[in-house]
Amino acid sequence: MHPQLADHLNPGCVDLVNRLMNCHADHRFAKFFGKCNALSEALNACLGAEFEVRRKKQLIEARARRTKVQEKWDRLKEDDRQQAEFERMQKAQ
Repeated sequence: MHPQLADHLNPGCVDLVNRLMNCHADHRFAKFFGKCNALSEALNACLGAEFEVRRKKQLIEARARRTKVQEKWDRLKEDDRQQAEFERMQKAQ
């Protein structure tokens, strides 16, 4: 089974998707006996490669977002530390 085979989701595999669909349409019964298996395996490889590309891109984006969030947390902690220091100095006077 394949994931959803939409053109916009898998632009690099559109040709293989169309060829596989045509094979299934042209060979309604032979597809059950392996007539379209080579195309199906090629499509699986193509979809796997596209998945890896998307995964790597998403990983880079996630790490960038995580860095920004961590910077904000660090600034908040620093502000809290400065506020606590200021309040401690106010009480000491």
